[in-house]
Amino acid sequence: AVFAAGNSPFCPIALPPNNMATVAPIDAALAKDRFHGGKGATACAKKYIESGEAATWLDIEDTDERDKGTPDDWVARHPELVRLTGLHPFNCEPFLTTNMKQGFIGSPQLHYVRNHGAVPVKVKTADAKQKVWDEWRVQVEGIVDKPLSVSMADLQKLPFRQLPVLLVCAGNRRKEQNMIKQTIGFSWGPTAWSTTIWGGCRLADLLRLAGVKDDPEGKLHVRFCGPKGELPKGDDGSYGTSMPLHKVMDPANDVLVAWEQNGRTLLPDHGFPVRIIIPGYIGGRMIKWLSHIEIAESESDNHYHFMDNRVLPVGVTPETATAEGWWYKPDYIINELNINSAMESPAHDEVLNVTAETAGETYTISGYAYSGGGKKVIRAEISLDGGVTWEGGVVTHPEIPTEYGRYWCHALWTFDVAVARLLSAKEVCCRAWDAHMNTQPNHLTWNVMGMLNNPIYRIKLHKTYTRGIVSAITFEHPTQPGKVPGGWMERENQNMNASPSPLVTGLKRIASGMFQKSPSSSSLARPHSTSNLARAAPSPKEKTLAAPASMNDIAKGSGQPAQQPAVPEGPITLEEVAKHTTQTDAWLSIRGSVYKIPQSYLKEHPGGPDSIMGVVGTDATAAYEEVGHSDNAEKILERFKIGELPKPPGVLDNVPVVPILCCVGGAVGMLALRAMFSRRA
Repeated sequence: AVFAAGNSPFCPIALPPNNMATVAPIDAALAKDRFHGGKGATACAKKYIESGEAATWLDIEDTDERDKGTPDDWVARHPELVRLTGLHPFNCEPFLTTNMKQGFIGSPQLHYVRNHGAVPVKVKTADAKQKVWDEWRVQVEGIVDKPLSVSMADLQKLPFRQLPVLLVCAGNRRKEQNMIKQTIGFSWGPTAWSTTIWGGCRLADLLRLAGVKDDPEGKLHVRFCGPKGELPKGDDGSYGTSMPLHKVMDPANDVLVAWEQNGRTLLPDHGFPVRIIIPGYIGGRMIKWLSHIEIAESESDNHYHFMDNRVLPVGVTPETATAEGWWYKPDYIINELNINSAMESPAHDEVLNVTAETAGETYTISGYAYSGGGKKVIRAEISLDGGVTWEGGVVTHPEIPTEYGRYWCHALWTFDVAVARLLSAKEVCCRAWDAHMNTQPNHLTWNVMGMLNNPIYRIKLHKTYTRGIVSAITFEHPTQPGKVPGGWMERENQNMNASPSPLVTGLKRIASGMFQKSPSSSSLARPHSTSNLARAAPSPKEKTLAAPASMNDIAKGSGQPAQQPAVPEGPITLEEVAKHTTQTDAWLSIRGSVYKIPQSYLKEHPGGPDSIMGVVGTDATAAYEEVGHSDNAEKILERFKIGELPKPPGVLDNVPVVPILCCVGGAVGMLALRAMFSRRA
């Protein structure tokens, strides 16, 4: 039941010529026969292969300085990608204008990346890459007739399929939610998506080799996961999920085991040597570094299948989500994408100069739209009055639908508006509709993970006047990705002198739970949950740190304190902090406070120990704030506080207090006398 190398009717890959000595043989072979002459390509893939657009590729050879000292210091990455979670792990997106200017088919190097930890498959050299390719095995087991251990060469024997697919993170546009109230996720902007051409075999064809048959009754599930030990959570440290078997076996759904992207082997960040692609689904279901496939009677029991990619009801907090078992309720799992759109033009901070001539011209507003499940985007609409009335734009589909009528990619749209109409508009809004008549809501609904955020996209218009006449219009998007400053939501959220709009104020009140209580879910807790929320919290006066069972335990103050070395009395200097840089003795400073991170928490942290160990012994304020943290995370951090940095001397520290009080008192008295005589006059 195992493929044997000697049974292959295919010739082995030839060694590269002398001028390609530093290239892995698999890469040399693809360089000679990129896209395999169009074999297995859909009509859309053929269109872009023939035009040359499918070959979009940016050769990035040097590693980024920001990756030095991290476990990913060997991975070459594009410097223009906006990093969203500090230095490590690597999570990024391009700016929206950068992504759109690439064309319909983007480059893998500017494709958004969602990594939960370090890249687990190390391929620092051509020889190492070829070794991984030759030795990699994907296990297929469970309810199958013939368990398999499949090599990459074995996968290449199966019918090849090439097609363009849009990948979208479920957190796309999350920063808008974080401006209302911090979710437990970091701040994706509007470009957590990319469209490229993927090549591989259908997962259904691989499963049939194992004797798996169709499942019309929908009783079985296909579980898949990456390498064991990849991440800190779960029983085996793998990232895994699942989908119903009957959907996998339907050829119209195009579920792929993919090993090529834009005609080349996968990049390390995108899952080399092999991954899952599920068109129309969120990116979190498309397992990278695919290692294991299992047919089972139930959905995946992997930690990340439950604790990630959910839209929980309004009012559910990180604490109640775990304590009341909301993570395990099937109604809130995310699989297919929802309808979404955003504007690329006008760009953020773009200035449109208005003259007597240009006031009579038209301006083209443009953007993207997508939906899930292969549904076609059928409408894109613009509003110039805050969403009260709408006008239709022009939708274009650079994609040719598959032979099954599925649309797996994003659509583009434009709307020509008279500049004169923009002079009286306060904002421009866009929304899209799909073939099932799904559209975008006028306002966002906050959820604890900040996922599937898809309200109408609003750009504010700010006018510059010269002699009472509008001479320029500046466009302001709602946010910018990560910690990049800018956006009207961020401005209203942070500027103490600005009056927040009623919209933002109302959404903040709702997100804070003023109008919503957590739904009753006392019966939802998972039977085998190991959380122990009843343990007593240590006294705040104790100089020891707790080692609780879970992050929610930490936030609630439960967990029995572990005996740890005493910390210095009084202020703690950065020189002292720098002496504590091991996993058993990890100190760091954030916003003037000093924290000692217990080893138990390093294992609990979503990004794994490396994301914290990279900044221990330093002032980690910038790295901490770059990610963005929820109220729950702030509670957890406070539990680890052991002291404060020395406070810098203030301007008035050495000035006697009494003279100041006398001066202030005298000034107040003089103002009172002046007011009194003014009234008499």
